[in-house]
Formats: sequence, C-alpha cells, structure tokens
Amino acid sequence: MKTKRLLLSIVVCSALFLNFAIHAQTTWRVNNQSNYDGATNFGENYGGTPTFPVFKQIDEAVNNINVVAGDTLHIEGSTLVYDDATIDKQLVIIGPGYFLDENPNVSNNILESQIGWIEFDSGSEGSQVIGMHFILGTSADGTVYVNTNGITIKRCHIERDVDFVAGLNDVYILQNFFSNPTFNALNTGESSAFIPPQEIVFNNNICQKKLVWSSGTWGTGTIMECNNNVFDGVENELNLQFLTSSFQNNIVRTAGFTANINNGTNNNVQYNTVPNSSSAFSSTTGNVSVPSMALLFVDSGTTDGSYQLKSDPTYNQAGSDGAERGVFGGVAVGNRYNLSGLGAIPVAYDVTTTGVSEPGTGLPVTVKARTNN
Repeated sequence: MKTKRLLLSIVVCSALFLNFAIHAQTTWRVNNQSNYDGATNFGENYGGTPTFPVFKQIDEAVNNINVVAGDTLHIEGSTLVYDDATIDKQLVIIGPGYFLDENPNVSNNILESQIGWIEFDSGSEGSQVIGMHFILGTSADGTVYVNTNGITIKRCHIERDVDFVAGLNDVYILQNFFSNPTFNALNTGESSAFIPPQEIVFNNNICQKKLVWSSGTWGTGTIMECNNNVFDGVENELNLQFLTSSFQNNIVRTAGFTANINNGTNNNVQYNTVPNSSSAFSSTTGNVSVPSMALLFVDSGTTDGSYQLKSDPTYNQAGSDGAERGVFGGVAVGNRYNLSGLGAIPVAYDVTTTGVSEPGTGLPVTVKARTNN
C-alpha cells in the first residue's frame, strides 16, 4: 500500500509539474486529509514541504500570501467533504471530476472532490472552477455563488444551482452536469430591485432540471448563448423560459415539455431536437421531432455517457454548424462535454508495478495516462 501511494504521488506531482510548465504559474495541492496546520505541519503525510505545502482546505490556500492571482489549486479526491470556500483572488480551481467509478480510463483514484458551496467574491474576477462536485446538505449547499464578473463554471457536477447577485457580466456555465430536478439551474433572490446578469453563456450542459430564468418581481432574464445542451427536466411542465440571442443545437429529452423563449416568439431558436409530445419549436428552422428518445440516445451507458447519441442519421441530424447536436457536439472539440468532467490536464488512470526491484533497473512501473481537451 505504501508503494502504491508513493507511485501515485509521483504521478500526481509529474502531472502538476507539466501543468505548471504550461501555465507559467504556481500550482498548489489541496487535500483535506493532509496534516497541514500552517505552523509545524505542512502536509508531509501527502508529500508537502514548508515551501510547497499540501493545504488541508481551499480557504487555507486562498488566504496564504504565497498563493497569488493566476495560480491554480488542485483539489484532490477524498473520502471527506471539503469545507465550503470563499474565493477573493483570481484562481483556477480544479477537482478530479465525477462519476469516476463509472466511466473508463478517467482516474486511477475514483474519489471525487465534494463540497457544499464555493462563493466567488470581489477580487476573484476571471476565476474558474472545474471538476468539482457540489453536493446537497444544508439549504445553502449544492451551489456555486457568483458575486463578481468573469467567472467560469466548467465540467462540474452541480446538485442545486448557480446563484447570482445583481448586475453581473460575463458568466460562463459550460459542460456541467446539473442533477436533481427539484431545483432550477439558475437562482437568485426575489427582490424587485434585482438586475439579472446580461451576458450568461450556458453551453454544452446536461441539465436534469428546469432552466426557467424569470421572476414575477424582476421579469425575465437574458442568457446570451444557450447552445448544445441536453435538457432532461420535469415532464409536462414549463422547462425553459428566458430571453436569448442564440438557442441552437439543443436536445430536449423531456416528454411533454413547454418552453417560453424570447417571450414566446421563438426568435433565434434553430436546429433543436425535441420529442413528438411537444410542439414547442415545431415551426422553427431545423427542428427535428423524435417519436421516441430511445431512437436518438444510446441504449445503455454511464450516468453521463447515456446522453451520447446513436450514429443513425435518421434523428441524429447535424446542427447549425454542421456538427452533432447536444452536449457532445459543436465544431470545437474543447467546447464539448467531457465524460466525468475531467479537466484539460494529464490524467493517470492506471499505475501498476510488480513490487519487486530488479537489479540494475530499479522498480518497474507501468503508467497509463491520457490528456483531455
């Protein structure tokens, strides 16, 4: 077991070194089973040193003077849930992804980085969070709180919602897995003074809930782009309501759904795929109506892999850009949904050794790894 842990640490450190070289910034490790206390212990039990500690919690790293704007925090998978975190520096926060025990070749360690919530405050403009799992617990949990501009939420598993303060710009919600139909994907308070963000991009998400971005007090909000998503929310209800300049290449899997896009005009609605049980987009350009979604999606698969499409072109028709519709579509490969929410860093998914040192060659180790877009 000690040998395997040492080998895994070597692989992790090698991957982090490569990522450091690419971004020319410092990459810091966070592991909530580290012995870090900031005084005498620096995460030595996980390979930390006084110069490069392994922080125990995200807030410890954020509050450390050596962690500066532009740095990256790698949040390592754990059996323990991480403490909630508040971000006030421009950082890239990367977890290992989710559904790691389901999809092949995604990780040598199937542990996720689970957390109740992360809040992005003033000073964190331009930050990104990738590959984290926001879990339900208290009424505040399962949420990403966005209180400043330029935040990217990418390849995360979000059980509740993304929550905003008033008057924001440039929020990017990309390639996430939204579970739990009890909640709406986007949320805010009900004050009549609320000014919804004007430049939300919501692309390539699997959304097992409603995307109703409106309120009886402040009106209907705008989503600048809403493309290449799969909506799989509550049947026979209003599932989609917002203003947008682009609603293209989406697949609505929900039976009997209704939609209110651009106040019911369906302007800018094109090349979407819907079930026969709904006439929501029947008169729009490129609309495809599928008699049974079993004809479109693969017959089996993992929790997120089951949203892949069959190759049969009868219903799997190209979108407005000539590429596939849905979350695995789009011309740019890096913009497509990535199984398990893996970040664009090297991933070692298998490390093996005989455990016996060979004379003159040392300990033989076989590492299988992949890189992600």
